[in-house]
Amino acid sequence: MARQRWWLAAVLGIAWAGIALAQGVGEVVLRATLEGRPADVKVLVGQGEKVVGIHYSPTASPGIVRIPLSPGTYTLVVDRGAGFTRPPVLREVTVEAGGKVELDVELPLGFSPAQAWGYYAGDPHNHSAASFDASTPPEELVAVQLAADLDLGFLTDHNTGAGHAPYAAAAAARGFPIVLGIEITAFRWHWNAFPVQAYVPQIPPLVWMGVGSPAPTFAEARAQGARFLQANHPYWPGAPYFEALGKPYFDPGFELVEIANGPFEDDDARTIEKMFKFWNEGRRYVAVGASDAHDWKDPADPYGRPRTYVYVEGEFTAEKWLDALGRGRAFVTYGPLVNLTAQGWARPGDTVTLKAGEELRLRAELVVAPREGGRGLALAQMVRNGEVLREFALDGKPEATITFSDRPTASGWYIVRVVATDGDQAWTNPIWAQVN
Repeated sequence: MARQRWWLAAVLGIAWAGIALAQGVGEVVLRATLEGRPADVKVLVGQGEKVVGIHYSPTASPGIVRIPLSPGTYTLVVDRGAGFTRPPVLREVTVEAGGKVELDVELPLGFSPAQAWGYYAGDPHNHSAASFDASTPPEELVAVQLAADLDLGFLTDHNTGAGHAPYAAAAAARGFPIVLGIEITAFRWHWNAFPVQAYVPQIPPLVWMGVGSPAPTFAEARAQGARFLQANHPYWPGAPYFEALGKPYFDPGFELVEIANGPFEDDDARTIEKMFKFWNEGRRYVAVGASDAHDWKDPADPYGRPRTYVYVEGEFTAEKWLDALGRGRAFVTYGPLVNLTAQGWARPGDTVTLKAGEELRLRAELVVAPREGGRGLALAQMVRNGEVLREFALDGKPEATITFSDRPTASGWYIVRVVATDGDQAWTNPIWAQVN
């Protein structure tokens, strides 16, 4: 189906090009740099209130974007970071028939969670044109992910690894670390498995229909190399795996749970509530956020938002990122960035051992990058065992530091939730307190 869509796109593209040439199309050639070096970017082209196109610098030619446009005046939103690390750069251009506009854009430095705190970003659920319902060429997915300022690339297509080879080759040419996965896609349930070899999952009929144990499907993924199984959008009505909770065929043999998948909706809020219950039961599932993006040219379907930041000590590698993810040293975000510590050394995923009544000292550094129109930090909450202990008003500041002390008398867990002025949220994984 994807191949047919691309043939159709090619035919329509040729037809459009012919019409455009007849109308005397112009061209914008944009060169983007960051600290003087070519930078992968996403360029959104707007005219009035409409988005008339999305373009990327190609994987093979970072920093250079060629945009054919009909005569008129346009606003170009030049973005690297998807609003997480720096604001976009806006430029107005007027294009004349047959003319060329050359534009140089130097991107602002922005804020790097990797350099400042050791947190590296990944988007552990997204798709290429190898998926039956997606359109992004796997070799260009590298440029898309680099333009989003992701430190680690993922590819998780539906029931196929057909995109692995071109994606991996393009990533290797750019020195971009990646993880190859597959979204095991049944009619009623979806899971990501990674890292895996390219394979086609064999899904039993009862699992396909959502009334059979996925244990054999999980075992098959493990045999293909999967270290992690991720419960994808587990309350989304189209594939609600957590509705199997309490039934004899529910299998708890996964490590990761998507608490944020694409635009935040009621099913994501239900997943967070369920994670609180899991953590209260001592089940240390790790919360992740992922875009589940399919179409690189869809303004409502951006790659890298939401995303998962993972704390990596020392030199960054994909393997160390996965190791730290498995320990829960991560936060999930639509924009706000969080560096949570306890006792000055413990991070999410760590356990602090205390005597009854001994002080637990929590500290969180918070940052949010401006997007179009400006934004800041609205509030932060310190949460223990699912209950808000304290709420901090942050008054729209772009940066803040909050501190909190507690003297727990029983074991439990602590997280921070942050909300930006535009409603974007972030959640850490727990720091665990073991009270002797």
